[in-house]
Amino acid sequence: MLLTETIKKAGIAEDQWQASIDQHGVIGEEYDGVSYHRVIRKIGPLAKGSIVTGDGILYDFPRIARILHLENGLKNAYTQPFYVEEKVDGYNVRVVRIQGKVLVFSRGAYVCPFSTDRIADFLDVQKIFDKHPDLIICGEFAGPDNPYNIEHPPYVQEDIRFFAFDLMEKNTSQNIPIEKRLQIFDEYGMPTVRRFGCFSSSDISALKEIIKELDAGGSEGIVFKPTKKEEKTLKYVTFGSCLRDIRVTAPLMAEMSSEYFTHRIIRAAMYRYEQFHELTPKNFTDLGEVLLKPIYESVKKAAEGELIKEKFLLRFRKEENVQRMIDHLQKCKVNFEVLSQEKINSYWHVRFARKCYASYEILQSHLGGIAHVD
Repeated sequence: MLLTETIKKAGIAEDQWQASIDQHGVIGEEYDGVSYHRVIRKIGPLAKGSIVTGDGILYDFPRIARILHLENGLKNAYTQPFYVEEKVDGYNVRVVRIQGKVLVFSRGAYVCPFSTDRIADFLDVQKIFDKHPDLIICGEFAGPDNPYNIEHPPYVQEDIRFFAFDLMEKNTSQNIPIEKRLQIFDEYGMPTVRRFGCFSSSDISALKEIIKELDAGGSEGIVFKPTKKEEKTLKYVTFGSCLRDIRVTAPLMAEMSSEYFTHRIIRAAMYRYEQFHELTPKNFTDLGEVLLKPIYESVKKAAEGELIKEKFLLRFRKEENVQRMIDHLQKCKVNFEVLSQEKINSYWHVRFARKCYASYEILQSHLGGIAHVD
């Protein structure tokens, strides 16, 4: 299908499409011989994160609303049963076959060379896409050795794993109905997020036990998926998840917005109030430690002239994808250096360091006694 036919079917006129390209609301890209367009600003029905190709449109993966009070949030949202799944702490991707090549797109609609390289470790992509050529597999890459997310599930101690959680199809913004989705997952043996079954809003005691179990085990939270089409998917996170988010981000507190931290403190307070109706001395200690210790260590590094860095290891199946990942990070304006690259067994192990210049320079300015207005 020609690109002009694709956008026409989406209800977008050619002149409207060209104007969006001219104004950089749509960006043309190429990866491994595959051409596509990333949507940066909404055009017609296509929101930011959508991808337009000659094979069809990949609609953006919708943002999921959050509830902070479990019982009341579920009662407000659902009149019919809903499925409950684990929310895995990783980074969101869409897996698709375009022009005969399997590509993995980030939420921002970039092809991720690392994820594209590794997806064949987890999915029988040829079998799946031969049978379902228009399928879009939505999932989460999670683990300590990834380029985007420092935090990871406790049961992935090294490298990465892939967890499918939704299915879409090209040229539609609707997810495949949940019962059919589960059937396809099982038919092809796709690794998925943990599934807890079907519940209703009256099952609050059982749901509280699930979330407490996940919190104790170090998991991020749960996602609620409706059986009634008109009702929304929702998410709810654990107390521990809020603290871990703060801990891994606090080293860069100087360049972060304050809302990032206040939102997580509010979520943590809401969780403790609903689940336990009290705060403990350990809660105070834990929150103080994850807030103060990381930024204190960044101050110490800046005072000693040491650049603040985040180090990560990536494993690649194919050597050419190492350079593609380096090019991708440069395109995304990430300041980094490659520390080492070596072949170990079947994988290329590449160690990177992300250089956090902004935090370093801000803290250096404060340490130098420069006055500022806040």
